[in-house]
Amino acid sequence: MNPLTHAILITWRRNGGYGRRLVEDLSRDQWLGQPVPGRVMNHPAWIVSHLNVYAPIASAMLRRKPFADPFDARYGQQSKVSLDASEYRPGEELLAEYSRLHDEALAALEASDAEVLAEANPLDRWRAVHPTVGDMLVTLMVKHESGHLGQLSAWRRAMGLPPVAV
Repeated sequence: MNPLTHAILITWRRNGGYGRRLVEDLSRDQWLGQPVPGRVMNHPAWIVSHLNVYAPIASAMLRRKPFADPFDARYGQQSKVSLDASEYRPGEELLAEYSRLHDEALAALEASDAEVLAEANPLDRWRAVHPTVGDMLVTLMVKHESGHLGQLSAWRRAMGLPPVAV
């Protein structure tokens, strides 16, 4: 395994476990909880729904499969956090999907060859900043997910919940 794949793999594995620990103890009501009156924070239902948009893209890129541009996806980059529970699947379903998608991307990464990382990013609008698949995977599987897991951690603390092991 090449060093870049190995580094992404380490982080993706750790993030998957950390992500699960951050939400596995939440009650049904807590998934949309807002700890700061008058402020809407990214809550667990939106964050996990959002991450579930991007893990399949990482898998597709690694498997050299086509994927839809997530720009206008329901929980993509342009989406807004809603406090309406009907906008989200139940937390246990979101967590199960997160786990499944995370495991699929992990398997795709483990099975990938070094050449895929050097290939051109298949999404034109991402290519200027992330020219290769490897560049994009570092963003999707390391930076992007880690940033949102940090939001979940801060949200937990603001809700008065205990921290979880990283």
